[in-house]
Amino acid sequence: MSLGLTKTKRRIASIQSTQKITKAMGMVATVKLKRFRDVFEASQAYVNGLERIMGELFLHDEPTQTHYAKDNEEVQATLFLVVTSSLGLCGGYNGNLYKYVESIVDPKTDILVPIGEKGKNHFAHDPRFKNVWNEFCDEEISGLNAKKINELCRKIKAEFNERRVRRVVLIYTRYVNSISFVPDSKTILPVTVTPSPRADEAYCPPLFEPSAREQIHELLPHYLGATLYEKIAESQLCEQASRRNAMDNANDNADELLDKLTIEYNKSRQSAITQEIIEVVSGSVNAR
Repeated sequence: MSLGLTKTKRRIASIQSTQKITKAMGMVATVKLKRFRDVFEASQAYVNGLERIMGELFLHDEPTQTHYAKDNEEVQATLFLVVTSSLGLCGGYNGNLYKYVESIVDPKTDILVPIGEKGKNHFAHDPRFKNVWNEFCDEEISGLNAKKINELCRKIKAEFNERRVRRVVLIYTRYVNSISFVPDSKTILPVTVTPSPRADEAYCPPLFEPSAREQIHELLPHYLGATLYEKIAESQLCEQASRRNAMDNANDNADELLDKLTIEYNKSRQSAITQEIIEVVSGSVNAR
């Protein structure tokens, strides 16, 4: 009986130690969640304004349109940027992303650029994916380092301009609320803003100086950088929310398990005490 009591007591102590870690990680995730929510909301407002400007410029571009508005039709490969986490213990965050990637990516022809260590490790061990670039998977991009994000923008812009890829698509996790977030994708090259003409422009179109195309080419690096920054921030927000939810679930499970083990320990302890009393009473009766 004492061996069972000792074993149960050790399990209780082990779960309590683990729970201290999960509570600490939950608190850290909550702080980071607030930080990335503020960053995402600020960047979202900027990107929305920039998209309206880009939409106006594309609407009034020359009839032939800039090549940034069209796919490279002669190329088959698409370049996919996949924003994953660099740390674990975030529930199904990465697993849902991998399933989404497998549903839209052709592993034989398309190019994958993982952003995050978990994505790098996953695709490196998946023999189906032949074209994976690992040069932009460090934590600086995940940590919203503007210099690193601009380097990535220059790289994908050069690939598109030199017609080595058909288009560039960003796969990220879209934030719905603190408990709901889903994998999503956004085509960033060619630019996919959908402008709508205003009625007053039919008889009084705006004049651009310099031309709309020149402004498109000048603003494009800012648009790409801002869009990547916003979507990575949104993915980080989802990652921290997923990690906090995972830690909350772990704490709830630990509490439930502790309650069961405590009841089991108390029952075993009471049985041991009862057994000792019976033995003492039996020994006393026999002595008489």
